[in-house]
Formats: sequence, structure tokens, C-alpha cells
Amino acid sequence: MTAKTKTLLFCSLLVLSLFSLPGIMFVQSQSAPYFKITLIVPGPNPSRKAWAQIVENSLDEVGIDAVRVELDWDTVYSRALTPDEDTVGKTYDEGGFDALFVGYAMGVDPDPFPMFDSSQFPPTGQNYYLWNNAENDRLGRLIKEEPDLNKRLQYVKEWQKLAYDEQPCATILYTKEVVAFDPTALQKEPFTAYHYPAWPRVKNWKLASGSTQTTIVVAQTGPAPSEGLNPLLSTSYYDLTVYDNVFDSLAERWDLIDFKMVPALATSWEVASDQKTWTVHLRQGVKWHDGVDFTADDVKFTYDSFMNDAVSSPVGAFIKEIIGGPENVEVVDSNTVVFRLPKIYAYFVESILSYHIIPKHVLQNVAPANWKTHAFNTASGSYTVGSYTAYGPIGTGPYVYAAYDPTTAANVLTKNTNYWNKAELEGKGTFGIEVLYVQHIESSDAALSALKTGVVDVLDSQYHLETKLSSIEKPWGDYVSYDAFGVQELGFNMRHPVFGTGVDTPLGKQNPSRAAEAARYVRQAISHLIPRQQIIDTIIAGYGSPGLTTPITRVTAGYDTSLEPYSYDVTLAKSLLAAAGYDTGVAPPAGDFLQQYGLYIAVIVVVVVVAVVAMYALKKRR
Repeated sequence: MTAKTKTLLFCSLLVLSLFSLPGIMFVQSQSAPYFKITLIVPGPNPSRKAWAQIVENSLDEVGIDAVRVELDWDTVYSRALTPDEDTVGKTYDEGGFDALFVGYAMGVDPDPFPMFDSSQFPPTGQNYYLWNNAENDRLGRLIKEEPDLNKRLQYVKEWQKLAYDEQPCATILYTKEVVAFDPTALQKEPFTAYHYPAWPRVKNWKLASGSTQTTIVVAQTGPAPSEGLNPLLSTSYYDLTVYDNVFDSLAERWDLIDFKMVPALATSWEVASDQKTWTVHLRQGVKWHDGVDFTADDVKFTYDSFMNDAVSSPVGAFIKEIIGGPENVEVVDSNTVVFRLPKIYAYFVESILSYHIIPKHVLQNVAPANWKTHAFNTASGSYTVGSYTAYGPIGTGPYVYAAYDPTTAANVLTKNTNYWNKAELEGKGTFGIEVLYVQHIESSDAALSALKTGVVDVLDSQYHLETKLSSIEKPWGDYVSYDAFGVQELGFNMRHPVFGTGVDTPLGKQNPSRAAEAARYVRQAISHLIPRQQIIDTIIAGYGSPGLTTPITRVTAGYDTSLEPYSYDVTLAKSLLAAAGYDTGVAPPAGDFLQQYGLYIAVIVVVVVVAVVAMYALKKRR
């Protein structure tokens, strides 16, 4: 064998061995499954159960061991949404959660801070994903602190692009809601004008022309009380259906036509030139349901309680972030309160002034540790305040909480005849309902049957009646539909070692500095395995649109129309899993291939050049 032949053979073997290195170093050879993920599905929503099964099957088919479990709401809260300190961040097998199918009745204003900032971890915050991302925090704070609307909405778009790429949750769809009702009992118009955040407040409903019926029964898919009827302790949509009629806020959004905020328990407010000092003037003559006067002390007590760690409000961290501390809420007199914010908050009126106010005289002598189990929150018995006997929460709102009927799982509310806005509402032809029942009926078929037989008058939008509209017939039934602020998502535990931190992915094990990158690939892969359009077409009959991000939705200001929802693409999902180091039989995306193997390619090029030079040198010697 000549020297030239030996040189060529050596260089060829060296080149071939280098081509084999990336597979050995970056792709973990394993038989499926790649990893296990437990998908939690809250029990009541039948449509969510259906698409959860579709997603489970889709993940299983590519080699991910997806396990779907249906849990009651109490367990969902204790594992994921409001876990205790010892459970925060744990996986499902450890007592926490991996991924959660959940829906939201989103706010109107584009403010991701309460749900995603790293200061908002549970149990006192709503960032149940535990997303800890510096750029997310930076943009979220710019959004909430920027008074200029145009600049703020540009930050919103930047934040949406970040959330789109990082996928702390895979947003499945935005809902087009359907509410079914008895047209012989109610008119339809209020439902289209007042459906934020979950229902129109019942004080705005109109009885059907000529109807003498003044008792209305609302059926909903989930139970109330769930977390409870104290608004400081619950983020439940189903609880809100009840307590939103019992309590008032300082300001409220009047309708979804112009999104205007109007005074409620406040009569007016103004902000100083620093954009941080807000003076709120309160309405005089308002009474709590037990006859006690509403004053500025109740306002301060409410916000102080939100910020009291012993109360453990799920939005406490958010209120504390915005207001700073109890020392920043000052009672000037019985009708005036001043808020001195540490930083500008662009949504102060829309957000902070819209929280329900609770009565100081009722709860000030109840230890915060006992608020969750007190009848004020649970409606599980009676208690006395002075000479007044209460059977649940006491508010200033349009309806008085009267009883909980365990036989029918119904909350009973009666009209507050001393309501401060009674005359104006009745003058508009509203506030005619004397008795309101909010009843839990889980099955949509059972709820439709109850509507048809006159047992109930309104069906909650969460029944997803989109595929059953043909069964709703006059005179006993009608329905309205509207683009809602509702979102359905699959939220990830961002401390999970595979799709959260990435430390247990093959790439993360081989190169810990790239573990977070690997986890992102896995989340993106899962998102590409959700057949959003199929879910919308087959389960909810087209009454929705593919989701992009939570909480910025297609009906929210600042929504980025240039972004496309994640497509259902099995090949791309496998490619992304390959980028995380899994042996899927599909190459990683081109850009990632170059990033991972660029060094090896460079070495190969150098070797080839050396080989060529060596052969040229041999030729010269001859």
C-alpha cells in the first residue's frame, strides 16, 4: 500500500467517525416511551374531557407515555392552582401536577402580569405554571407600568411573541360561547352585552315581556361553593356566578360595547400628576345586607386582607405587588380612600377598583386561618352578626345570600330591596328577578332536559351546547352566541424535569447549559400534537378559534394577528423531540441541527482540507 493510499484511507476513516459522533453524543437511543406525562382533567366540563382524550391519544401515538386522570376541583386546586408551599413545583407522581387542562374567563385588558410574573407563584399568586423567565418579567412589568396606550400595546405584542415561543402553556382555543335560556322567562339582549367575565350580573337581566315569573334558576356545570363564596379566597368561575351578585366593587365594567368603567361603590376617582396617587370617593348611604353602613374602613380592610399572608388569597401576591402594602391605603374620612402606589399601574381602575369589597365588621374578629372554613365562605350553616342571622356571605350587592340547598346543590339568593341602585335599574326595566337559584347540574343532557321541562331557566356557557343547538326549540328554549374572553389551555409545570427545566431530557443530561432549551423543544412538540382545528370542528361544532397565547386573546387589544397558532404536525413534533435528544427517527429542525452539530461540521471541513493538503504534499514529493 502506497503512502498516498494510506493517507487517503486514514482521512476517510477519520471523516466517517466524525459523522457518527453527533448521533452518539446527542441522540439518546431508547425504546418508546420517551417520557411520561400525566394530564389532569377537571371533572365537570364534558367537552374538555373529550379533547383531553384526543390530546392523550396524540401524545401516545408518537411515543410519549400520556396518562389522563379526571379529578374533582378540590384536588385540582390542592395539586396545581393553590397548592401549599410543600407541594409547589412537585410533579404529579410527587403529589403536584405535570400538565393541566383548564379554562379561563379572561379579563378584558391585556395584562399578563398577574398570571405569569415570577412574583406571582402560588399559593398567593396565579402563576401556577411557575414560569420564571426574565424577559417575561421585564415585558410584563413594562405593560403594567406604561401609561401610553400605543407603547403598552407594542409591549403586549412583544410579550405575546415570547409566550408563543416559550409555551408555558399550550393554548388550545378561544371560545365562542353559547348560552341557552327559556325565552318565556327572559330576554336575550343582556347576555350579549354583559357576558364579561362569566355572566351578566343578574341585576341587568330582563324578564320576558308579559312574564309574571320572578324566580329564575341558573344551571352550571361546576359546583358552588367550590373554593368558596368569599371573593378574596376564590378564583372559581362557578363561585363567581354566585358571589358576583352578593358583592359590589368600587368600579365595574358596564358592558362590552364600549368597555367603559363606571362607578359602583365609588362615585368618582382621580389620579395625581405622578400617575400613582389615586383618590377614590365613596358612595354614601350604602348598607351591608345586615343593615350596617358601608364606609371607607371596609375598603381598607378588604385590600389589607388581600395583602395579609395569613388570609392566603390566591391573588394576594398580585394586590401586594400593585399596592405595595397596607400603609399605602389611607382612609381620609368615612367616604374617601387614597391609594399611593409604589409604581404606575396602567389598569388600576379596570383591575384594582373592580375587586369585590368585603365587610370589616363581619370578618375582623374571625382569625384569617378560619376564613376558608367559616360559613361566610362555605355557606355550610348559619352565624349571627349582631341581631342578623346569615347563611353565607354578607355583601352590599343586588342579591342577598339566603341558603344553600344540598339536595339540589343550589345556592338561593333573594333580591336586595334596599339596594343602592334599585330605582335606576328598575327604571331601565331590569332588576325584576326576586329569587335566584344557582344550581349544579353536571351533564349537558340533564341540563337540557331540565330546561325543556321548566326546572331551570338558563344554562351556563360551559355546557358547550354547540353540537346540540338543534335540540333547543321554542317555546321552551332559545340561545345566544358571542365571541367570548374565554380560553382553554394545557398548562405545564415549568419545574417538571423534562418539559419544565429539561434536566432529564437527553440533551439536558449531556449538556446542562442547554436543558432549558431542550424543555422548550418538548413543550413546542406537545403543542404541535394538539389538533386544535379538529377539536373545534368536531367537539364544539366550530364555535371557537385556535388559541395562540393566554391571556392575550383574539378579542383583546394588542393581539398579534401576524402569529399563527401551532399547527397539528406530527413530523415537526418528532423533529422537535429529536432536537431535545430523543431518537424519533426524524432529524431535528435545520437550524437546530446546525446549532448542535456546527462544531463537528467545522472539524470535518478542517480534516478534509488537511487531507487534501496532505495528498498535494505527497504528489509534490514524487
